[in-house]
Amino acid sequence: MALAGIINEEKYGTDARSANEMIERLTSIEWYSQVGVKCSEAEKKVNQFMSAIGVSEYKIKWISAAQVSEAISCLSFERSMLWEVLKELPDQLKEKIDASGSEKLLADIVDKVPDAVFHGAYKQAFNTFRDEKAIKFLVGHAMYISILACTAELACEENPFSFIVELLADGHLPLGPEGNTFYLL
Repeated sequence: MALAGIINEEKYGTDARSANEMIERLTSIEWYSQVGVKCSEAEKKVNQFMSAIGVSEYKIKWISAAQVSEAISCLSFERSMLWEVLKELPDQLKEKIDASGSEKLLADIVDKVPDAVFHGAYKQAFNTFRDEKAIKFLVGHAMYISILACTAELACEENPFSFIVELLADGHLPLGPEGNTFYLL
């Protein structure tokens, strides 16, 4: 479900326009529609994301929809180069946003984006996975990635999360790491 202008562009100016464009992309996603379909283009997008954030030590492991619940229980940030970068990223992005004077816009994004993404992600997670724990995890995952993508859009000239958003828009699921193994569906 696409939402036109969720962030007030008159109030925030051009920064709100780029945030609204990202929100439009996120709310237009057909979540998980290609889960279980291996694709070299999906791997390429994961590689581009990892390169953009400076992570070089990882391997990609494709899993099926049936393996999602088990994989979620194995996700671990221990010994994960990805997590070493990601755990610092929100604070780094916030510092850039604060320095530009856009902290109120960020607060509006954090307030509105989860609601905008929730229903589409929930519906598709429910239809695709059926497992209650997996559905809860995946909806939270979708909302978290969406907030990070919008935050990075506001803070960065080049948004590294654009690769993840493209991957999601293509219907794949970048599930996350178990150490330096990155699960992809």
